[in-house]
Amino acid sequence: MKRDAFQTARAFIDSYFPDCKIAVLSGSVVRGEETPSSDLDIVVIDQEPFRKSYYYCEWPIEAFVHNEDSLEDALFIETQHGVPLTTRMCAEGTVLKGGSEAEKIKEQAKRSLIEGPSALSLSKLDELRYAISDKLDDLEGSTIPEEDVYSVSALIESLHQFILRSNKRWVGEGKWMYRSLKNYDEALAGRLTKCLQSFYTRQEKGELIRFVDEILAPYGGRLFHDYYARF
Repeated sequence: MKRDAFQTARAFIDSYFPDCKIAVLSGSVVRGEETPSSDLDIVVIDQEPFRKSYYYCEWPIEAFVHNEDSLEDALFIETQHGVPLTTRMCAEGTVLKGGSEAEKIKEQAKRSLIEGPSALSLSKLDELRYAISDKLDDLEGSTIPEEDVYSVSALIESLHQFILRSNKRWVGEGKWMYRSLKNYDEALAGRLTKCLQSFYTRQEKGELIRFVDEILAPYGGRLFHDYYARF
């Protein structure tokens, strides 16, 4: 049987990073959302930045190791790219080591989560709108169901970014796409999920196409004519 997550995380730090300044345990075990496949995400402030995966006491562990400069860089880069991987881990984590210095990092990350990522420029929003329009045209005109599966996958990746970044909200990857949309607007996330379920269970794509057009409408609708981008 697996040892307690918090005891395991502390023992792991003592074994692998005994001289680190700060260690913060994050992820589903901290949020109370642990599943049988959960791992332990640990942010470590040490000397050389790297990311490494381990198995320790039957737990899969992801160590995100930074020094003070690389952590600051990572938090800044995430505000530009909009995916708060390290920011969320620091903000939601439980301090294993580091005391008040670790708490300062947590508070900085919490403020960043609340403030959201940097606003996208109009040209970047147009770039996303163009990509969505292109995928939407492909889906609408397709007569090959097998290709539609991949078109929808690519469409949703761009669409969720457009919805969230146009509203200065954090985006996600994988399961965090839904979680991020739900955090922004639960009703909207529910509608989009329903459209996707209709497509994947009944190959009904009309509902999804109408939903995407509705999202694009306030920004000028689909974009193709006169779209210009420099390489």
